Amino acid sequence: MCKLSVFLIVLSFYTIVNADPGSHSLWALATYIIGETPFPEFTVVVMLDDVQVGYYDSNMKHLIYSGLPTYKIRDDEAQDGAYVFGIIYQSIKERSFQLKHHLNLTRGVQVQQRIAGCEMLNNGELMIMSKNTFNAVFVDHEIYYNMTHFTYNSGKLLPEWDAMRREYLKTLFGNVLLPICIRTLKTILKREKNVVMRKVPPRLRLIKKEVSGGFQVSCLAFGFYPRHINLTLLRDGQPVAEQELTGGEVLPSGDGTYQLRKRLEVSTEELKKRHNYTCTASHLSLDNKLDVSWESGAERVHLSTLSALLVMLLVVILLGIFICVKRRRRSASQALVTTCKR
Repeated sequence: MCKLSVFLIVLSFYTIVNADPGSHSLWALATYIIGETPFPEFTVVVMLDDVQVGYYDSNMKHLIYSGLPTYKIRDDEAQDGAYVFGIIYQSIKERSFQLKHHLNLTRGVQVQQRIAGCEMLNNGELMIMSKNTFNAVFVDHEIYYNMTHFTYNSGKLLPEWDAMRREYLKTLFGNVLLPICIRTLKTILKREKNVVMRKVPPRLRLIKKEVSGGFQVSCLAFGFYPRHINLTLLRDGQPVAEQELTGGEVLPSGDGTYQLRKRLEVSTEELKKRHNYTCTASHLSLDNKLDVSWESGAERVHLSTLSALLVMLLVVILLGIFICVKRRRRSASQALVTTCKR
């Protein structure tokens, strides 16, 4: 069962997607399985930027569009999808069996995965690439083409392809697959622009948590879209070194937005120095940076002052209660004496 968990491991490649916040990309996340499992032999998840827009598997043999519910896939889109998925299926199947025999894997479930797709950069540059992983262990066989040069890396598991095969790949990627991918990217981007081109500003929190030996200061940005954000923790106006921080990964929030947290351990000695900590974020949705600050020593002074005021207020209240009770007793005693004299 552990090998079945690698069904989604190809998503780890997503860190390479959309390095430029002004770019857009279309990716096919493909999985081919050798062996008996409850899953289809071949599946593809289609992603526009970070939004799933399609699904295909070898049981259905047709693309299901998961974007706008009222949209019906055109015949030319279906043909392009069937053609590209057919190429991916045949090549990933061939490589899977080559690796299975090369590594002498005779039993169990074997999983070959691939991320393949194109990106349209903010400067107008176009690129297409493909990358593989086998059994979530071996990452190999990379292809990259960006209209000016072609890069091929066969990996360390299988022999390199000869010059004729590399020339064929260059022609296939440059003249066939890249135009199809970019055309499809532009079509779906136009259709889904309200989703992938929306801008949701982050909410920012600077969280202080008392831990053993001091405090943990957390800089948290959440609820933002798109996923590109610059989040910095400053100490007295200077960025805290990344090696001092923990966290720092952009994670999905489950509602279509993202979150990012960075943490810093602050010792008791550091707290006494009254450093000013500032969490600052810049995002496409913001005209200016978003800041929230905390002065460590000042907060402790404020807390101490507040505690003293509360104690004084409690003393005054207790004293007032004591005086009131005493006066009531005196009044009651005087009333009793007056009654007895009568």
